[in-house]
Amino acid sequence: MSSRRKISSFATTIIALSVLYATAPVFAVVPTYVQGSTAVDVSWPHGNCHAATKFLRPSAIIGANGGLDFRPNTCLRAEAARFSNVSLYANSGYPGRDYGLRFASTPKHCSRQDNVCLAYNWGFNAGVYAVTYAARQGVHANQWWVDVETDNSWTTNPLYNRASIAGEVAGITHATLFAAVGIYSYPGQWDLITNNWRNGLPNWVATGSASRQIATAECRGDNFTGGGTWLTQYVRTLDEDYVCQTH
Repeated sequence: MSSRRKISSFATTIIALSVLYATAPVFAVVPTYVQGSTAVDVSWPHGNCHAATKFLRPSAIIGANGGLDFRPNTCLRAEAARFSNVSLYANSGYPGRDYGLRFASTPKHCSRQDNVCLAYNWGFNAGVYAVTYAARQGVHANQWWVDVETDNSWTTNPLYNRASIAGEVAGITHATLFAAVGIYSYPGQWDLITNNWRNGLPNWVATGSASRQIATAECRGDNFTGGGTWLTQYVRTLDEDYVCQTH
């Protein structure tokens, strides 16, 4: 995660909204977070694979990917073994039609010119990849988060980006048994990538602050998806995550 990095500035194309290949996941499992508690999030870039660090929190959100979609976090099994309560997150992105053509027929059959369909399929397969990789490492979770940041590749067209995110949520939902899915992002980055998309999913807010007090206050702040703020992140030695609510 990179909540404190400078937000990239790239032009977004304002376009008339048409039908998105959207998903409406069913939240059949209540996450095992405890309201008012604090978890940590760790991933491949943090270098915690073989570190002797003693984590003082029982709960963690761990990256299934190694910084990019379709890339494994080779530290996942080692990191997950250190915690009694594990949630997972998956990187997202959409690098454009040339890449989307790799999945032109799965799960939807897309024409070469149907950029929204191709973006959806890319995201769907990225979600399935993350879940499948985690399962092969023996790591399962009833809560997943889709990590949406400008550090990853996106198009300048928010409609395509939204379709890829919707596809990834659908892929994770498809590949898991009753897992809840939410969105991690910095609100400004979310707005740049998706043009202020309110999809109704739970959100996990990156505050960019080192203050727990600011993170706690953000529970009542920018609900960037319109679906309720479940977690807020603040950064100390590790990324810390305050639990606002659980459903």
